[in-house]
Amino acid sequence: MSPSEPDDRPSRSHVVLPRLLWKRLFGGLSDTSSEPVSAAPILRTPTPSVASEDAVPALADGETDVWLTEWQVDEDGFDVAVGEHITWTLYESDQPWIDEILTVPRTVPLQRDTYDHERSEEELSTRRDLSGVVVRIDQVSVRFVDSERYGYSAPETHAGQQHTVSSLSARRPHHGTITGWIVRIRS
Repeated sequence: MSPSEPDDRPSRSHVVLPRLLWKRLFGGLSDTSSEPVSAAPILRTPTPSVASEDAVPALADGETDVWLTEWQVDEDGFDVAVGEHITWTLYESDQPWIDEILTVPRTVPLQRDTYDHERSEEELSTRRDLSGVVVRIDQVSVRFVDSERYGYSAPETHAGQQHTVSSLSARRPHHGTITGWIVRIRS
């Protein structure tokens, strides 16, 4: 076709889909036929059921529980598994935060904090090195709810769940949001 010849093509583009593709995409026919069409089944991803909270055994001699905060683990791409030997620098934990989340009280005296450069001199004085073997990891999750007390979403008080996992990356189905892990270390 030369530039001087008129273009007889329509000004809009049309896409013609094969009948079976049309049925799959839109569940109906591409023409006005009265042939009945059954809708394609809707595939849904099953929602995994959430197990009830796991029982936590009492600490044995030489064992210490350590809190790991979810956003730090995620930001640092950190992972640890049961059976690994660790050497960590730890600080006194934020026990009131942990107490507010957990359904069953649990003493977690230390936390791994990779942001020690943001700690005060007093907080730095609680620094402690710990070496040992990871013998248990509990994933801690909780739902966040609107809070008039705080003026923003806050963890639902004493509604957190603990689920035993083999590593930080082996997450189990849970309600709410994972807020951290309690890692048990045997020195």
